[in-house]
Amino acid sequence: NKGDKVFGESLTIFSTHAEYICIKEDGIITTKPDDISYSEAAVVCDGLITSLNFLKNVADIKPGQSILINGASGSLGTAAVQLAKRFGAIVTGVCSTRNIELVKSLGADEVIDYTKVDFTEDGQCYDIIYDTVGKSSFSKCKSSLTKKGVYMSPVLAFSLLVQMLRTSISGNKKAKFSATGMLPIADIQNFLQDAKEFLEIGGLKMIIDKSFTLGQIADAHRYIDLGHKKGNVVVSDLPNLASEV
Repeated sequence: NKGDKVFGESLTIFSTHAEYICIKEDGIITTKPDDISYSEAAVVCDGLITSLNFLKNVADIKPGQSILINGASGSLGTAAVQLAKRFGAIVTGVCSTRNIELVKSLGADEVIDYTKVDFTEDGQCYDIIYDTVGKSSFSKCKSSLTKKGVYMSPVLAFSLLVQMLRTSISGNKKAKFSATGMLPIADIQNFLQDAKEFLEIGGLKMIIDKSFTLGQIADAHRYIDLGHKKGNVVVSDLPNLASEV
């Protein structure tokens, strides 16, 4: 309706850093909950929706399962830690020393400092390993998976593609990938509605590291390229407008 406060995403024209954008009425868009900001709403369509897809569709996560989230302090990771706890899982997060307290505050049961411990060599096993940053591999993580464990990542390397094909044919342990943005619009819209419901219930924290103006787009991308951001980075020129970088 005219005057509604909305949020969503555009998958095909890659122009949401602009001040205005047109979205089809049946596109990936919904009304914004009143108690979250536009900046918080903008980042939902990256980390939260992607991690919803991986945890619900790819892993089919169940209460009581153990999950390790590699890159637990990033956009996908901070969302995944919170979602996995909501789904009743036992959560281990992997991050750097400076982000340990953040990941603990999001509900992680255990946190591993990757600068001190290699989780693939500590003898612990998990039902799900969600490598949000693609820094490991199925081959390296295989011994850290339970008998029917799943390694999954949104970062498609050639080695992951090979392991996906191989494990789809044989073996109990599986390697999986999903390109969330390539799913049918209706599926992503459903994830957006699920995300909105989680936000309306309350308790989910959309972590925003820094905010840049439109004139600082290059600076924003340079900051992200450093690989040390906590949660999300947004672009916001106006009080009521924001987009995810």
